[in-house]
Amino acid sequence: MKFIVNTNIVLKALIKSSKVRAILLSPNHQFYVPEYAVEETEKHLTLTMEKTGLSEEEIKLALSVLLTNIRVIPSENILASWNEAENIIGPIDRGDVPFLAAALSTPCDGIWSDDKDLKRQTTVKVWSTRQVIELV
Repeated sequence: MKFIVNTNIVLKALIKSSKVRAILLSPNHQFYVPEYAVEETEKHLTLTMEKTGLSEEEIKLALSVLLTNIRVIPSENILASWNEAENIIGPIDRGDVPFLAAALSTPCDGIWSDDKDLKRQTTVKVWSTRQVIELV
């Protein structure tokens, strides 16, 4: 299956060695993130360092390892769907616009996210971590 991955999933994988990390590193599915998600993850480096006890270099290394199995979608590739995504999810949570725009721009089976706001829209299927784990 092909998933657009929300930042909250990437952060979970960085913070804890878990099924989430194992799934993201597995070749069983294809994962994509909008470029924005990488920038957003990097903005949370301090929090991630506090939660893990790892250094900034170690977190960046872990992120680069995750990104070996996650394709980054350049921002310009989702611009054509930006307005549609903004109309759908913008009134609920503007931070979710890049993920919905990526899902609208990229052939995929949905968005992997535990974000309750994102699940309020019905245009693109949103898969919870529990649902993705059940696929394995």
